[in-house]
Amino acid sequence: MDIVILLSLAIFAATIFLGVPIPFGFLASTVFLVIVKDYNPDFLLPAGFATFNSVTLLTLPFFIAVGYLVTAGSISMRLIGIADAFFGRIRGGLGIVAVVVSCVFGAISGAAASSVVAIGTTMIPEMEKQGYPRGYSAALISSAAVLATMIPPSLAMIMFAFVTGQSVAACFLATIGPGVLLATLFCILNLIMVRRFPAVQAKTQLSLKETLGDIRSRSKSAFGALLLPVVILGGIYGGIMTPTEAAAVAVFYVIFLSLVVYREMSIRQILLALRSSAVSTGTMIVMTFFAALLGRIYVMERVPQQVSETLLALSSNTIILLLLINVLLIITGMIMDELSGILLVTPLLYPVILGLDVHPIQFAAIIGTNLGMGMMTPPMAGIMYIGARVGRVTIDKMIGPSMILILFASLPVVFLTTFWPPLSLYLPTLLGAIR
Repeated sequence: MDIVILLSLAIFAATIFLGVPIPFGFLASTVFLVIVKDYNPDFLLPAGFATFNSVTLLTLPFFIAVGYLVTAGSISMRLIGIADAFFGRIRGGLGIVAVVVSCVFGAISGAAASSVVAIGTTMIPEMEKQGYPRGYSAALISSAAVLATMIPPSLAMIMFAFVTGQSVAACFLATIGPGVLLATLFCILNLIMVRRFPAVQAKTQLSLKETLGDIRSRSKSAFGALLLPVVILGGIYGGIMTPTEAAAVAVFYVIFLSLVVYREMSIRQILLALRSSAVSTGTMIVMTFFAALLGRIYVMERVPQQVSETLLALSSNTIILLLLINVLLIITGMIMDELSGILLVTPLLYPVILGLDVHPIQFAAIIGTNLGMGMMTPPMAGIMYIGARVGRVTIDKMIGPSMILILFASLPVVFLTTFWPPLSLYLPTLLGAIR
């Protein structure tokens, strides 16, 4: 590969390690290539602006807004309440509650970071009261937050669909199988690991009548929140709405829920949440613009083809090549968030995947599981650091439980997603999203 291209990638990596915001990392690499390769900026800029002529991309700001609105209100607490009614009275049940709520919250917000904040701020103190070590609680919730990138609607899958031109609905379905399997493994491992904590005890048991009454009461309180994933996914797969329309409806539904039904947020709080979402959307738009410019230069320099040729020169064995791709994706997830990771690696690896006869929708699931695992893998685990701040614990208290969850849950799911296509392709095929 051209040494100049390698230097541009090195510049991008250096800016990330120096703490420079990721959009400016894309910009630095682009400016370097424009100067060294003598590209005319007037030629590149239209490519950047043309990127935003996409209905798919419009889906992102709506779901980002939903995430901020949900985090600012009490929807996460209501979801925790209903999950606690079902699982909270068994020993280790609060850990299962954390995982289950992460799945449901992922079906609302689609972002791992907001899941850690919304769930961790409520669950970690409660788990500590019941005898869970604070480091373990933070590790479990941080690991489970990755489910938000896999359970639809996922911001990561929207970005993948945008970059590759695939169906958003199909990409959503591709990660459900791996996501449900990962959540199940987290729950099983939690029940096993909790045995090491003698202080963790089951809550006082209720009679069947009391239990059913508790479930009924909490279900009534959380009904509006539980209906949100049904509105989003039912609208999309029922053929009533496109993903973009479903995202817009979700914003108005959450505002109505918070303002009229639950009456828990004022107009001012809603505007503040929308302002925060606008800032995040602006950052995402700038990042996408600069990544589009860099991608245009890479295409002109035949970088995707060079990456493909380099990998194929290393080995002709499909299994080895897929393992190398997995390693690259995990490392990418370790150093950056899922959206910027997809913008960087998807255009480079997509030709390789097509050359290996891997279905593009399966590749969506491979990217989702690998980047998710990377975000919780030390030493540069972005989600783990967020969890540490939310849980007010040091990273060393989280590494042990996190590594167990990675080795016995995340890693097996990554391998199954990569080498067993039905795990990611069964649902899209069954529902007619792919043929």
